[in-house]
Amino acid sequence: MAIRFPFALFLGLLVTGAMFWFMWVLISGGGHDVNLRPAARIDFTPLKNDSELESKRDKVERPKPQQVPEIPDMARTDFDAGDSNANFNIPVADGVDMGGITVSGGDRDVMPLVRINPEYPRRAQSRGIEGWVQFEFTITPAGTVSNLKVIDSEPKGLFEDAATKAILRWKYNPKVIEGRAVERRGIQVVLRFDLED
Repeated sequence: MAIRFPFALFLGLLVTGAMFWFMWVLISGGGHDVNLRPAARIDFTPLKNDSELESKRDKVERPKPQQVPEIPDMARTDFDAGDSNANFNIPVADGVDMGGITVSGGDRDVMPLVRINPEYPRRAQSRGIEGWVQFEFTITPAGTVSNLKVIDSEPKGLFEDAATKAILRWKYNPKVIEGRAVERRGIQVVLRFDLED
């Protein structure tokens, strides 16, 4: 050990000195006379235009109208804002869609628009377990699901979370009575979880 350290130190100094000598030879040109040429001068002055550029856009003259059309006078009826018995009747055909609101002459029950299937729980899928969940919920006038309750399930505690997440994303056309959307309570659904063979 006592001999290795001085030998390694001497060898390290020798290699380091050789590297510095080699870099000095590279930088100094190896002792050769190098003929350096003077650098060429580059003049960065803007060019002078020999001729003027012609515009590519030509103005297009449009003919002016000879006669200005007359604005017709429209018959107006005076409306008294204080009249609280004002009745506006707008004729609309049955079943006309007016920006998301369907105007219909009759009543109608809820209709499903979006039904998202639940994700099969991995734990149940890996074990080959099948089952079902029964729910009761309310459809709001906006067509969303609310007041979701689990009534029964088989097996208990395995499929409820996946089914709940799916049903809360369902959308319905709400129940309509006398032209107004109302909530519909007591909707019951059974979701079955069956493995494909």
